Amino acid sequence: MKLKLITLVTTLLTISLAHAEQRIYQTDRYGNIEYNKPSYTVKDNGRVIEADKYGNQLYNRDGYQIKGDRIYQTDKYGNVQYHKPSLTRK
Repeated sequence: MKLKLITLVTTLLTISLAHAEQRIYQTDRYGNIEYNKPSYTVKDNGRVIEADKYGNQLYNRDGYQIKGDRIYQTDKYGNVQYHKPSLTRK
């Protein structure tokens, strides 16, 4: 689980937020996209929301917020949880 989170975070940091929305899909060890697993949607304001296998955004789950070079965990309302660990890219 931690490996997937670290992979997700590094992917999020490398994404340009110039586009309105971008999708991040989980892949298997061969690089094939696993469409049957949850994916993530990156909004233009830097909010990262989990989506189900049909593409429906799950706003009732915790997500992430990208601010500069840091990624913060958020609650289901989008409030940044500063007391939880955040990640950064060097």
